[in-house]
Amino acid sequence: MKDYLGVLFDADNTLFDYDRAEAEALAETLSHAAPEVPREQSIEAYRAINARYWKLFEEGRIDSAGLQSGRWVDLFRQMGLSADPAAAAATYITRLSRKAYLLAGAAETICELARRVRLCLVTNGLSRVQRGRLARSGIGGHFTAILISEELGIAKPDPRFFQAACNALGLSPARLLCVGDSPAADIAGARGAGIDACWFSPGGIPWPGPGDPPQHVIRDIGDVLRLVRMPARAQKNDASGVYP
Repeated sequence: MKDYLGVLFDADNTLFDYDRAEAEALAETLSHAAPEVPREQSIEAYRAINARYWKLFEEGRIDSAGLQSGRWVDLFRQMGLSADPAAAAATYITRLSRKAYLLAGAAETICELARRVRLCLVTNGLSRVQRGRLARSGIGGHFTAILISEELGIAKPDPRFFQAACNALGLSPARLLCVGDSPAADIAGARGAGIDACWFSPGGIPWPGPGDPPQHVIRDIGDVLRLVRMPARAQKNDASGVYP
């Protein structure tokens, strides 16, 4: 087993149940902005548009402001709605920032790993949303560093994002492991920066690419504990109740 000294964790659908949070925030926003539109139809349309906008953002073709406003402009245009997209965007961000649903085992895993190694949250997201949910989650204090794409001005899989994580933890890429659910943003991004990757795939689907499967694949987030042992020096100190 390789001795990792730090772990990078994706946030959405790795630690946080983003699907649940998004569904609730969308339903609440649309019930106010467009109550006459069938809920399932509008949510399905939003998700397709949102995926397109996030791809543009990750490619550096739009900024966070364009992401936030553009997806609602496109949704209302597609659905033939006269509602105010800017107001809907603001409502949605507020609602989403308050929904800190952790996936099963996430809190326990982060708590234990923080005893062993340094942790860094690496997320493509909006600062208000990610920091709002992290503050409500109870796990924020376990991270040595928190990197959010909107604050950095770059997004995964850009290797500069991962280099920023190395710098924040004071560790070389060879001593890090990156855990995430996105084959492109998390796995390909980490490998492009020389960092070992662990794909979190709770559904057990076959590896879709790009490239070959990563070094590690897990279906339960707690399985990360099998990959990251406490460094030998820390084990010695921990026996006497001291941890550096």
